[in-house]
Amino acid sequence: MSSYQMQQAIFDHLRRLEDPADTRRPDDVAVTGYELTAEERAALRAGDVAAFYARGVHPVLINAYCRANGWKRADYRVLFPAGSDAVTGHPRWRGYGSRTDGRLGADGRFHLSGAVREA
Repeated sequence: MSSYQMQQAIFDHLRRLEDPADTRRPDDVAVTGYELTAEERAALRAGDVAAFYARGVHPVLINAYCRANGWKRADYRVLFPAGSDAVTGHPRWRGYGSRTDGRLGADGRFHLSGAVREA
């Protein structure tokens, strides 16, 4: 199966938790009505966050599920493979339009044409 059905089950579960009249526990995900394999059903019933990750569930949904269960990021981060949450590449905020890349001149203005020649 695709990870979509698991994600849909988790998403629907999180929406149910928003209803104050719902008495379901935060870790009790309903699995009926979804096209899931036996392994996916078992992972959802057990609240196996590592299995969620391994099956391609979006990290935002994993985070929301864990937060709904009262876990902090440090509590569930150890369940993922080492380095899986490492940021690769160059973050947008770093060095863009700053004096380090030469686009922000001494006049404090951003220059698209590249490095500013100081007079």
